[in-house]
This record gives sequence, structure tokens and C-alpha cells, in this order.
Amino acid sequence: MPRGGRREADYSGRPLVLVVDDHVDSRDLMAAVLQELGVAIAEAGTGADALQRAAANPRPALIIIDLALPDCHGTEVVRRLKADSSTHDIPIVALSASVMAADKEAAATAGCAAFIEKPVLPDQVVAMVRKLLAGV
Repeated sequence: MPRGGRREADYSGRPLVLVVDDHVDSRDLMAAVLQELGVAIAEAGTGADALQRAAANPRPALIIIDLALPDCHGTEVVRRLKADSSTHDIPIVALSASVMAADKEAAATAGCAAFIEKPVLPDQVVAMVRKLLAGV
């Protein structure tokens, strides 16, 4: 079972945040930052895994997705999630080391509610996640 399954096992009604990144270290870092919020964490390492996990129960309350995935671009995953009636209302945060204005614009156009630059600043991530979860 993926490590995300172990983290998610203690879901017990808490908001679930799906962290999508092909790098295990990045997922571990994001999970460590998010744990201070008391959320449950699920993980996906590919776009296909993200689509499957987002549609499963329990549904994520928020998705944080790296734009550089091995099987497709993160904005394509976001477009698919936003086009699906069962996942279209989940807030999505883009995560990328590329901070070009065009990348940020592409993420927003695809449907991302926010953009986090890598390397992440933990306080920024916590504040953004709190804000987005409060609106759910």
C-alpha cells in the first residue's frame, strides 16, 4: 500500500488533502507541513493516480498538485478534475518550481485557486491551505 494510504488511514472525518507530486521527498515535505493543520493526507505520484484518488471516497477537500508530472502536465489533470461534476468543486493549488508568469496563468486558466512556488515556504502553505479549507 502506498505511504499515502497509511497517512490517510486515520482520516476520521478530518479534511482530506491530496498531495500530487512524483517526488517522494516533496510529498513527505508537504505532508509534514500540512500535519500541523490536523488534516488527513493522501498522496499520488502521477496524474492518473491523482484522477483516480480524487474521485474515490473520501473525496479530498483540497488538492495540491505539482505541474511537472511524469505522465502528463498538471494543468491537464486540473482541467479534467474541473470538467468532472464529481470533482469540479474541489479547490486545487498548483505547485511548481517554474515561476514564469505564463505558468501561473496556465494554472489559473486550468482552474487552480492558487499557486505555490517551489521551494515551498511552510508558513505560506499553511496560510493558503487554511484559507482555502475555510471556504469549503
